Amino acid sequence: MKRLNFHPSLRRKLLLHRRFFIALIYISLPAYTHAEQVVLMMSDKKAATIGRQMYDQVTAQIPMVTDKKITDYIDKVGQNIARHSDAPDDKYTFTVLDSPDINAFATPGGYVYINRGLLAYMNSESQLAAVLGHEVAHITAEHAASQQLAQTGSSIIAGVLAILTRSNEVGEATAQWGAASVKGYGREMELEADALGNKFLHRAGYDPDAMLAIISQLKAHERYTKKRNADAGRTTPTYHGLFASHPRNDKRLREALKLSSNTDGKAVKTITPSIDQGRFRVATDGLAWGNSSAEKDKQPNRFYHDKLRFQFDYPKGWIFNEEGASINGQNKQQSATLTVDIKARTLDSPADFIKNSLGISFIKKSETLNINGLKAHTGILPVANNTKEQRIIVIYYGRRAYIFRGQVSDGSLDDKADNNDKAQQSYDRIFLGVASSFKPRSIRELQSQKPQAIYYVKAKTGATYARLANYLSLGRYGVDELRLINGDYPSSEPTVGQWIKIIR
Repeated sequence: MKRLNFHPSLRRKLLLHRRFFIALIYISLPAYTHAEQVVLMMSDKKAATIGRQMYDQVTAQIPMVTDKKITDYIDKVGQNIARHSDAPDDKYTFTVLDSPDINAFATPGGYVYINRGLLAYMNSESQLAAVLGHEVAHITAEHAASQQLAQTGSSIIAGVLAILTRSNEVGEATAQWGAASVKGYGREMELEADALGNKFLHRAGYDPDAMLAIISQLKAHERYTKKRNADAGRTTPTYHGLFASHPRNDKRLREALKLSSNTDGKAVKTITPSIDQGRFRVATDGLAWGNSSAEKDKQPNRFYHDKLRFQFDYPKGWIFNEEGASINGQNKQQSATLTVDIKARTLDSPADFIKNSLGISFIKKSETLNINGLKAHTGILPVANNTKEQRIIVIYYGRRAYIFRGQVSDGSLDDKADNNDKAQQSYDRIFLGVASSFKPRSIRELQSQKPQAIYYVKAKTGATYARLANYLSLGRYGVDELRLINGDYPSSEPTVGQWIKIIR
């Protein structure tokens, strides 16, 4: 390996421009017989473009937490830390990913991600701020920009080079980068991020020991994971960030944190422990534990309505969205639509409902159906009064009537009658197939899919984690899990009156 050298005057100019995005990429150059390490510079604007593309890719692969109580709280704490960082005027985006994995990472353009699974192992706002501060530090120190991409393959390298030469392949490059996931940083970068993050933490008035506390907490989880995987004969995966590169007793880390807490000399208003823990407790009460309901046992190409307890299947390439009392579906080509309106049913049959409640006096190919044990009726609404031909299916379920209307969109048919007939018949089979898959969901099925969640209770006299785990039926590792999420692993017990987390 040899490094490409720039002219000294150019090198000085590049180094003086601090806000450039730096990417260290290994590429194969035809003019050489071995790989070259090339230092490439990218402007803030391009870094922001990459960050946004990566954001789109990450959130397309991993769902985001939609609970505003959680997302607003994380953003508020994150923005507070950002204001106390070394780049307070930059834009930062904080995203909570609906993943049970323990992880947090940063990408170019000021994007910080934290997994829901990591929140479960925190016990104060200071600990949350420590993690967010660590990731913000990676951004302000430009670690996300200077991260080595040696193992991401030639395709992403070509994409990044295309970005630098102002081609239109930003999306392709960042999609591959996002799909490859964000790798961990080196030991020196991690220590620097710890020290900088701790400085931001100190400026914002949080507990100065929070960085060590959360690292210790995650180290405890690492020991627990090794124990559990050893029992199962599996290897233990490693994680990015806060504890991936730190030994258990890290003298360099402690020295770095000690120095960073005393660099500014600014007076700060320290957040009291009760407020520190109380705000975090309120925000995370009810936090999903393990796989969320959005992930658990749900099938692709299936629409679920948990409140009204029904589901139906649809072909690949279709998208359905709920809007008020209607569900609107459209295929990828936008050549056909299928809507589902939900109305109060009558005592009449579905056929009479079409005639009396919907005011449709005549339908072609009228047919009574039984769909998964439910009364239904279908037919074709002929073209009339500037309306197109529609397939209508009415299904009675409980106190409601579900009215499916499918039709072909403008411009999807051509001038040839035979082709039109074939296309109409093809779409008609899709409309009938979707409606015929309509199926009730039992309360038991919904309860089985409801995720476990974390709740807070005050420990009473005689409370132990073993008794709680047994009462909550948490299984073989329930005691360890309760101790971990409460910061009491491996052997501590709750004290009377202490707020503790339980899983149910």
